[in-house]
Amino acid sequence: MTNDKDRLISDRNNNFIICDTGKRHSKTIHDLPVEILEYILSLIPDPVNQSRFSQVCILWNELVQRLRWLRLLSFERRVLKRLPFAGSLHERHGNNGFSLLVSVMSPVLLAGTGVFLPYRENMVNDISGEIYVYEHGATQVGPHGKPLMYTSFFITRDEGRKWQENCEGSKTVCLQGPWQEFRKGKVLEDKCTGLHPLPVMFPNVAELLPDIRYLMTLKLRELKPDNGSNPASQKIVTEDVGTVWGFQGVPRRKTDPDQNFFRWYQLYKSGHSSSVSSGQFPVIYYIA
Repeated sequence: MTNDKDRLISDRNNNFIICDTGKRHSKTIHDLPVEILEYILSLIPDPVNQSRFSQVCILWNELVQRLRWLRLLSFERRVLKRLPFAGSLHERHGNNGFSLLVSVMSPVLLAGTGVFLPYRENMVNDISGEIYVYEHGATQVGPHGKPLMYTSFFITRDEGRKWQENCEGSKTVCLQGPWQEFRKGKVLEDKCTGLHPLPVMFPNVAELLPDIRYLMTLKLRELKPDNGSNPASQKIVTEDVGTVWGFQGVPRRKTDPDQNFFRWYQLYKSGHSSSVSSGQFPVIYYIA
């Protein structure tokens, strides 16, 4: 029993605090032995909460990473084929790149996306690109929210052409196309034609939350050699880049419930290319 001098208080986190003549001594979960804390964290069932707990402090982050390394925590990397076909082998972007709005039905960890390159013989120069993800994207007018994720990439002409060589079924994402072949009465053969979106991963995964529309933007640049007096050291940068263009036809709900995390919305802003059923971002890499 407690008296006026020694009182037992329970806070909202069920941590018991003993107050003795004005001195407070608290016991929290951080005071547990590391072995017990590691066991508690090993009971976390889903990767989204694993990611949340890993952000509490350095110790928790190290324990979550250790449990994943020991495979005592499981997380599944998933691939969404947003655009399962190539609609065209050569389409050009808007001046401000290709953009889409996306929302999720439940929390998802976004890891990366696929990007179409200029197709084979159309890739005559090096390509660089940037991908932005912003919070609270607007469909038509108005500003967007703060940046959530950013990454950049660079691929040379030779690397790009090699990436689009016949993979003989070895690549995870090998698409068919172009879609125009269907309209000519032909049937697309089940063989590699080099339609391999380039995987571009973000430095860290980011949690996408329901009820928020995120703006995803891709900007590509082609680095052309200058034919002036010193071509070895000069590059002409142009944003007028033609690439493979993805296609899916009329958007339909996926038969696999695990593929229904994402909802896509078109952007109506000057200078941006945007389409729910075609364009860029053919593949989404995520954890859920």
